Amino acid sequence: MFHINHKLRAGPSYIQFYPTLNCNYSCPFCFNRNLPALKDIDINEFHNILLILKHLGIDHIDMLGGEPSLHPDLLQFIDLIHHNGLKTTISTNGTHVDLLTAISKTYPKKSVRIGVSLNSEKVSHDLHTYIITFKPMLKSIYSKQTILPKSCNAYIGMPGIEYFLLFMDIMNQDDIKYSVPFYRFYNDILKLKKTIGNIDGVFCSGFIPDLIRYPELKCVRCPAGTTKLSLLPNGDMYPCYLFFQFTEFRLGNILVDDFNDIWDHPILNYFRTFKKNNCPKTDCSLFHSCHGGCPALSYIFYNTLNGPDPRCVNQE
Repeated sequence: MFHINHKLRAGPSYIQFYPTLNCNYSCPFCFNRNLPALKDIDINEFHNILLILKHLGIDHIDMLGGEPSLHPDLLQFIDLIHHNGLKTTISTNGTHVDLLTAISKTYPKKSVRIGVSLNSEKVSHDLHTYIITFKPMLKSIYSKQTILPKSCNAYIGMPGIEYFLLFMDIMNQDDIKYSVPFYRFYNDILKLKKTIGNIDGVFCSGFIPDLIRYPELKCVRCPAGTTKLSLLPNGDMYPCYLFFQFTEFRLGNILVDDFNDIWDHPILNYFRTFKKNNCPKTDCSLFHSCHGGCPALSYIFYNTLNGPDPRCVNQE
């Protein structure tokens, strides 16, 4: 059936914001490892962006990277966000524990949420102390090699801690051998949730739309251009962070261009329309509820937005 989202809002629900692309790790599964270097955003430019977002009614900034804690003005960013009535989620590798502690002591979780990535076999003593004291969100990459890393064992089932398994993005042919098809990830998450109360999965609504939080996703290909946009440190905006490496998907610059022109960019029309699931795996148990996977990964692997998700079609 052909669906078009007729009730388009004036802007996204949240922005995926990259204050820096610098990182002190070189994770092999990182979805930003192909990006060219960019200068960190400065505090004045960030303040200008924040005022634009506030005026548009966008109330949540999802801070990614790179490693956000490497930005020297991160505390000032958070203070500006908090005092302007917006909320933020900060994804971090947990190496700057003193900074995370200062943030958690200063701001309530309902305003500033911290998500710590645990993908190694061990957790430092300082990070362990921070986790059991402040109970941030924890997350790990789900892959063929590792479903739950040993480092998470101390926190699975711990009251007050939310644990998330992330469906792995793949950026080249070498990554495929570490990935699994979506249906396997989805079914494994359902099984884990039955036995572990504080665990859940994170995946693109280009697969199964998150209709509880965003009912409008029923009528779109994926969240890009409906509930989210992604923002680089220089102000350039894209439908999703997975398109950062493709300048043909640049929507404009929020510091220079009128946001209405960015939001009305014709590139977004594709993402705002759902025709049918184009996946060739028609016998998949999720086929009739799935929107076909991630169009960005289809573009990366097949140079088309309409192709299948490579994580599903390249597996046994």
